[in-house]
Amino acid sequence: MRLTAEAPAKINRELRVGRLRPDGHHEILSRMVSIDLADRLTAEPSDALEFSCDDPAVPGGEDNLVVRAARRLAARAGVRAGARLRLEKRTPMGGGLGGGSADAAVALRLLSRLWDCEERVGALAALAAELGSDVPFFLAGGEAEVSGRGETVRPVADGPPTPLLLLLPPFPVSTAAVYRAYAGRGRLPERLETAGNGRDRYLGPNDLTPAVLQVEPRMEAYLASAALVTDDFAVSGSGATIVLRADARARETLARRHPEARLYTCTTLTRDAYQRRIDPNGGSS
Repeated sequence: MRLTAEAPAKINRELRVGRLRPDGHHEILSRMVSIDLADRLTAEPSDALEFSCDDPAVPGGEDNLVVRAARRLAARAGVRAGARLRLEKRTPMGGGLGGGSADAAVALRLLSRLWDCEERVGALAALAAELGSDVPFFLAGGEAEVSGRGETVRPVADGPPTPLLLLLPPFPVSTAAVYRAYAGRGRLPERLETAGNGRDRYLGPNDLTPAVLQVEPRMEAYLASAALVTDDFAVSGSGATIVLRADARARETLARRHPEARLYTCTTLTRDAYQRRIDPNGGSS
């Protein structure tokens, strides 16, 4: 049996960050939505756990979240961790798009099917939360409000598919460094700005933006360029990706101003569309 599924990325429409918790994580309140920029993961039987990726920059072994997901799932299910995993990497690393977390969530889905341990493991959400703060969202996908340290996911009604432009500078930004630099310690708002139906802007505030600029001052030039082409833009997560709701002319302008950067066009995914993409049945043979 050979199983394949996509691992779509996400953007943060809004990200509010509060106090530092006793466990070392910050309280967050965020609105996340899936996009159609996606990695692809294939799993097939093997006597040992093997991992490979078409991008040599992706770490292997226990440093890779897919490998750690496989180990945790096997231990929880009481099965041997035997699988050949192949990752086709399309989501940029260090861009605040959750690519590694998406890969881990899809690995849990694929391997629970490959090892026939779905009933023994049960719901994967608790295991996903052990792997990383964003991983539980990627079991659900679509549009959701995420709180706690990221482990509490409340699906909300999907909006219409929305075309977006992603501007990715030629450098990553470290999530850990950004959170260390984050100076805000205020209380979280009771309601996100992007939760309102009558709001003109698609993207809301990101409390981490000042910390992103402190960690990587070069981001300021890219944010300034984004402001030239639209007033609806924001850093996604801890950066470095800047998300814009903008047209083709804006893309041309940004390409001229920043030939060193990568530009992606993408569209948001509804929950149903997301679930179809991560369904192992879609790639089984």
